[in-house]
Amino acid sequence: MSASRCTWLAVGFATALVGAACGLATARAETPQPLGPPPGTSSAIRSPHDQTPPVNPGAGSNPTISPGTYFAPDCANRPDLLGISRVVEIDTTSGPRFGDQYHKDETKFLENGEVVLTFDDGPMRRYTIPILDALDEQCVKATFFSVGRMAISDPATLQEVARRGHTIGTHTWSHKKLSALGADAMKREVELGLSAVAAAAGTPIAPFFRFPYLAHSKASLAYLQNRGLGVFGIHVDSADFRTKSPGVVLRNVLTQLDREKKGILLFHDIQPSTAGALASLLAELKTRGYKVVHMVPKNAPVTLPEYDAIAEKALRAKSVAAANSAMAKRSVTWPVSGEEPAAATAAPPAPPKATQPAPKQSTAAKPTKPFDWANPSNDPWQLRTLGHD
Repeated sequence: MSASRCTWLAVGFATALVGAACGLATARAETPQPLGPPPGTSSAIRSPHDQTPPVNPGAGSNPTISPGTYFAPDCANRPDLLGISRVVEIDTTSGPRFGDQYHKDETKFLENGEVVLTFDDGPMRRYTIPILDALDEQCVKATFFSVGRMAISDPATLQEVARRGHTIGTHTWSHKKLSALGADAMKREVELGLSAVAAAAGTPIAPFFRFPYLAHSKASLAYLQNRGLGVFGIHVDSADFRTKSPGVVLRNVLTQLDREKKGILLFHDIQPSTAGALASLLAELKTRGYKVVHMVPKNAPVTLPEYDAIAEKALRAKSVAAANSAMAKRSVTWPVSGEEPAAATAAPPAPPKATQPAPKQSTAAKPTKPFDWANPSNDPWQLRTLGHD
């Protein structure tokens, strides 16, 4: 698609990076990175066939969307593959919102026939890696909204997502419904999730955020806007959490696309149905003439030092335990610090002697111990707490 047909949404922003702590990783032509254009190109990443100079229509309340085409060398001149039709560079300084969930506040940048691929809740190696492989086979890039605790549990897989040139956003620390939380708890979920994903990735991530369950409140939206985080809803829901069938996922997406004609697509890289469906879906998108748009950020997010310290402590604890326990490396999720995963614990204690009466078991529900945010050492997280988004 030529640049003349691309939608431009612009906001004035400084071209300088906001300090080393939030520096932008520059993409190299031979190995595309999740942040920014390759050296020697302007912020408008343009198609090599388009000679029309980029035009900035002026400042406004929307982020800058830069049209263009950028392929890795091994993906160049491959019309048989889906590929990337253009890259959009988004400045989130104003806290923009995207997706049907935001109605009149929505920032629109897709034309008919264009889609953005997004994946929530990971990383989870056994599904994230096949998903990455399917994307590679079609020379496609996507955005991964990672949960902080999942990132801490498997930083190597998250780093692989970054290495393959995908954009990494955040999806809170533990996938709680922010609309149901008070101000302090909501802030902790957002900030620790941001710090944990950034620490685990080991490279600048994007200031892109998606609400768990797509459930927002006025207070949470205002907080994210004040922090300069872009909020991404969806237009098409794969509903992959409801089925184990790749065929059902394929049908769900194509049926909705027939109606919507374009949009941000939601998948989960913790779901086997998506891992099984993606290769066929991408091939079908190519057959039907859809184009994939890749979102990249203008700048990296600014994390808060107090949450960086918690995330770094958790990451160190995971690294030490993984080095000392083969079972820890197999853990789907990580209890964060100090406490071994259930699979890696020693044999259960011996039962009471026969001469001693067994203690009477209470049927009363035990109170839930509040989470100690300053020292997240006793927080075993089971996959079921993720919910479906």
